[in-house]
Amino acid sequence: MARMRGLAATLLALAVAPFVPSPNAPGAQSRPLPDRDAFFAEVQKRLASNDIIQSRYSYRQTSTELKLNPFGRMGTGPVLVHEVYPHPDEELTYRRLIERESRPLSATEIAEQDREYLRKLEAWNRRTAREGESARRLRLQRAQEGRERDEARAREALEVFDFAMIGRDTWEGEPAIILSFTPRPGARPRTREGRIARAFAGRAWVHEHEYEVMNVEATAVDDVSFGFGIIAKLHAGSTAKFVRRRIDGRWMPVESRFDGTGRALLVRRVVINFRREYSDYRPFEPDELPARLGAGR
Repeated sequence: MARMRGLAATLLALAVAPFVPSPNAPGAQSRPLPDRDAFFAEVQKRLASNDIIQSRYSYRQTSTELKLNPFGRMGTGPVLVHEVYPHPDEELTYRRLIERESRPLSATEIAEQDREYLRKLEAWNRRTAREGESARRLRLQRAQEGRERDEARAREALEVFDFAMIGRDTWEGEPAIILSFTPRPGARPRTREGRIARAFAGRAWVHEHEYEVMNVEATAVDDVSFGFGIIAKLHAGSTAKFVRRRIDGRWMPVESRFDGTGRALLVRRVVINFRREYSDYRPFEPDELPARLGAGR
């Protein structure tokens, strides 16, 4: 699952990387495309704030369970529905399972999850209340290192891909600038996500006036290997798609997909049909959560 999230983040970052204008871009004859540097400066500013904006909303996440353990079950499993309540400390983000394979969990099952989360939250609050200055600095340093790793993955897209501005289009009725990306020959990505993303080529649709990434579509042009190809390999032709829409006046993720086939342990055939949908966005502050879960009752 983490690998798919990393791939999504890396491919989304492609849409804000510098690019080489295409001399044969469709529509270029009708009117000039936006100024490259000014356009991308605005897009980068919007993308940099996306995680902060999304962290201020709770939402419902519907996804297929993804298993990439070649010694156990491989491929996609049941459909799970979670209510997600973000927290500034990622380990305290609450993903409350409410449905599995179209079967809603019982009130008793949900209440047990809530109690377990509240115990975890209370332990974290006690620990941070007691921590000394050095422990606090270490915790904040680790959080900063995590953010820097995320930024490094995005920057790596600059080294892994070549880009071109294709022209204008519309996406779900919105005016869009289309960008294409292809693997750069000889690129040597350092991160796992970069090594996976290097196998993909595709296009991104970016809102021409609001500078928001709306849609990314990519296809694997080479096999993607895990564990030197011995553990697992996803085949060329596998596809990925990521969609964002305007919700409550802000652009939010609404869908990600990954479809493909491959092999595990050289012989076992793997079929991946991974889906994740985001819905029911609501303004949210982490301090509200204990009361929502019935703490103190």
